[in-house]
Amino acid sequence: MREFFFEKFTGKLFFFVSLGVVGYFCLLFLNFYFIKANFILIGVFQELMTFPLLFLYQPMLLVLSILHCIKDKFRIKTYSFWSFLILLISNAYFLGSFIVVTVADNWNDIYE
Repeated sequence: MREFFFEKFTGKLFFFVSLGVVGYFCLLFLNFYFIKANFILIGVFQELMTFPLLFLYQPMLLVLSILHCIKDKFRIKTYSFWSFLILLISNAYFLGSFIVVTVADNWNDIYE
């Protein structure tokens, strides 16, 4: 069962799914800072997709891409290595931004 599940997801599929996830967060960033579209449907879509993508799918895809990289022996020319690298940078950036915001808020509370 595990081997069937593992072989069904190829490195190329992981690469394009990871690009889709990172692309979603880039569009979310652009909408928040530059575009500022206030349509109801866009807001509902953002609220429904952000937390599952950030806390469920990104870490799950990162673990599965690590398994594929181990299978491919971390060769740089494979799709699984680049999906691993994309997801690692994306996880570090977005989860790290929560830590920075939390520390900055606490810092302001302490020294005000």
